[in-house]
Amino acid sequence: MTPATVERQPSIAASPDCRAAARAWVLILAVVASGALLAAPFLYPALFPLAWFALVPLLWSVERASRPRHALLLAWLAGGIAHVLGFYWVDHTVRVFGGIPHGVSQIALLLYSFGFTVHVAVFGLLVYLCGLGPLALFPPLLWVAVEFFAPQLFPWHLANSQSAFLTLIQSADVAGPYGASFLVAWFNAVVYAALFSPVSRRRALVTAAVLILALAGNLTYGHWRLKSVDAEMRAAPTLDVAAVQGSIDIGYKWNVAFLTANLKTYLDLTQKTPGAKLYLWPESTIEAWVPDDMEKLPAEMVPALPPGSSLIFGTISFSGVPDTPEMKAFNSVFLIDSQGRARGRYHKQALLAFGEYIPFAPLLSHVPGMPPIGDGFTRGEGPVTLELPDGVKVAPLVCYEDIMPELARKFVREKGANLLVNLTNDAWFGNTAAPWEHARLAQLRSIETRRNLVRVTNTGLTTIINPKGEMLQTLPLFTPGVLTAKVEIMKGETLYVKYGDWFAWIVSLISIGALLWRGREIRNRRKT
Repeated sequence: MTPATVERQPSIAASPDCRAAARAWVLILAVVASGALLAAPFLYPALFPLAWFALVPLLWSVERASRPRHALLLAWLAGGIAHVLGFYWVDHTVRVFGGIPHGVSQIALLLYSFGFTVHVAVFGLLVYLCGLGPLALFPPLLWVAVEFFAPQLFPWHLANSQSAFLTLIQSADVAGPYGASFLVAWFNAVVYAALFSPVSRRRALVTAAVLILALAGNLTYGHWRLKSVDAEMRAAPTLDVAAVQGSIDIGYKWNVAFLTANLKTYLDLTQKTPGAKLYLWPESTIEAWVPDDMEKLPAEMVPALPPGSSLIFGTISFSGVPDTPEMKAFNSVFLIDSQGRARGRYHKQALLAFGEYIPFAPLLSHVPGMPPIGDGFTRGEGPVTLELPDGVKVAPLVCYEDIMPELARKFVREKGANLLVNLTNDAWFGNTAAPWEHARLAQLRSIETRRNLVRVTNTGLTTIINPKGEMLQTLPLFTPGVLTAKVEIMKGETLYVKYGDWFAWIVSLISIGALLWRGREIRNRRKT
């Protein structure tokens, strides 16, 4: 190649297309890193410090996006990566238990991950439009607002990434999960501003000082609450509970050939555990259709309970005449005494879409060529506590109801529940991180309400989370066993129980105001 030929070759370094491509790849790699950092603490709680820096690459990317839609897509990618990594077990569940082949199951995971991360995409777009704002407060304000309003199949909050940082998340009894989410997002924004935002040194120092004061206040409160709640627990009466984990393989559940053996597992484990006042069996332990107005459980289904004790179990109940349009089915929880007599019942309120009901089933059934679609389970009405002979009121949360803040709060505020109980069957998730994630997502319910949460599951994770948010005892996954403990029966109402999501509402209103202010500022700039 001659010198003249070399001179005629376009310079790669000077090529606008190459620079644009390189810049795009750098932005994409940054948001991928952000997604991985967001997911890590959910998989391994000890990695909770990573969440304090997880949004920095995302903020860097969206602020350097060339157009609003690029900022939205970059944030969408970050959220999708976080979901793919954090909820990787969706692939296992739909493949192993849904019978979906390889390839299609991964597509299902991607559809779920990118379908339920729209709120992260919206966050990225809003940050692009609004910037950091005074004291770098716009990103945390916007994060909490979208986190509060975003519909999610498995609700998670940035605060859940701090499950191992108990002192920080004690503020949940005041602000719910949104207080800790705000602080973590704010820290990210301040770090980003210090590293990449062209602000004066004085302004950066003021911003950092205000953040440090807020964090110090939160940690001081958390330290004090851990001590005060500990004192309240020592003074509270206790209840002896026994949570029975039968570890029935999901392939045996509701299989006619194994119904008797499945029930016998729970009967035997219960009879080998004398001395408890309250026995707990998981969701759908009784594999039979039970009349909703049942007065007494058949004797062959009742374990030999100590006199004066009670059993809470999950089953499917029905009302109306079977196989008629008037029949209704419920995912139910029953309370029986030692004689098998029904003393209370609860119907699950938060039904799982496509698992327990088909959205818009009546409308779809009228579509030409569409086969008849059943309504599935019927939603229960309002919180209903199960009251024990000594007056203890139990709040039964079925399946993933324990990861919904408003449900546990209503049980305590409206019904005076003293004890939270979650009955679930997480066998669908296999030996993955999902059972642990489920328990960690539910952890904040104990702190928000200052109640013990006893989780009884078919295959795990059966555990007890005390009013400080500590996970005290657990049974091994996929191992039959009984978890026994004395749990404190707490009273009183926290600020979060009384006033609910006041913090999230205020933050959301401020966010709307910031958006309106920023929009007016942009319009005025265009006029000039």
